[in-house]
Amino acid sequence: MVVVLDIGNTNIHLGLYNGEKLVKKVICPLTEKSFEDRILKVLKGKRVDGVAIASVVPRFTTEYSKFFKRRLNISPLIISPNMDCHLKFGYRKPETLGTDRIAGVVGGLARYKRNLIIVDFGTATTLDIILKNGNYLGGIIFPGIETLMDVLISRTALLKEVSIKKPAHIIGTSTEECIQSGIFNGTVAMISGLIRKIRKEYRKKFLCVATGGWGKIVSSQIKEIKHFDPDLCLFGILKIYYYNA
Repeated sequence: MVVVLDIGNTNIHLGLYNGEKLVKKVICPLTEKSFEDRILKVLKGKRVDGVAIASVVPRFTTEYSKFFKRRLNISPLIISPNMDCHLKFGYRKPETLGTDRIAGVVGGLARYKRNLIIVDFGTATTLDIILKNGNYLGGIIFPGIETLMDVLISRTALLKEVSIKKPAHIIGTSTEECIQSGIFNGTVAMISGLIRKIRKEYRKKFLCVATGGWGKIVSSQIKEIKHFDPDLCLFGILKIYYYNA
C-alpha cells in the first residue's frame, strides 16, 4: 500500500491506497497534535510500500518526513515540479508552483483525460488550466471563502463573523445576510465569470472540475462546473509517486 499526504495551510489530508483504490482517508486540522498517533492507528497491521507528500508548509514537510522515516523506515517522496509529473509547464518559474496545484492537475489529467479547469476551494481558491496533452498553461489565485471572511472581520470595527452559507436571496435584508451574499454569491459569480473568460480567450472546450473543502457546496451553484472530485489532489500525489517510485 502507498500512503499519500496533502499538507495544506489549514488541514492535512491522508490517503491510503491499494493500487489506485483509496481504502482510507483521514482529514485533520494542521494544528492537531495527535495526528501522528491517528496515522499509526490507520496503518496498524498494514504493509506500507511507499509514502508521498505534497506540502505547502515547509516546517510540516520536514516534520512528517522524519516521522515516516522514524516509524516506518521509509523516506517519503516529496513532490516537486522538478520530478516527472507528465506535465509541460507554461509557467515562468515552475519551482514556485504549489505542489498541491501540481497534484490537482496531475490527478485531473489522469482521471478525465480532457482539457481541464481545476477549481480548488481551499484556504486560497485556485484555478489551474491544463490541456489534455499535458501542457500546464497557468492559473489564478484569490482568497478562499473562509479567508475572505477572516479578512473582512479583522479589518472592520463593527462587522461580526457569521456562518458562511448561501442566503435565500441575492440582496440581504440584514447585515448577516449581506455578508453571506457578498462572500458566497461573490465567489460564485467570480468563478463563473473567470471560467467564461478562460474559454473565450483560449477558444477551447474545457471540462471544469471542483475540489477542496468548500467545493461541493459552492460548485453546485456554478453551472460551468460539471464534477466535484474531493480526492483529486490525493489521487494526483499517488500518480506522481508511481511516475517516480
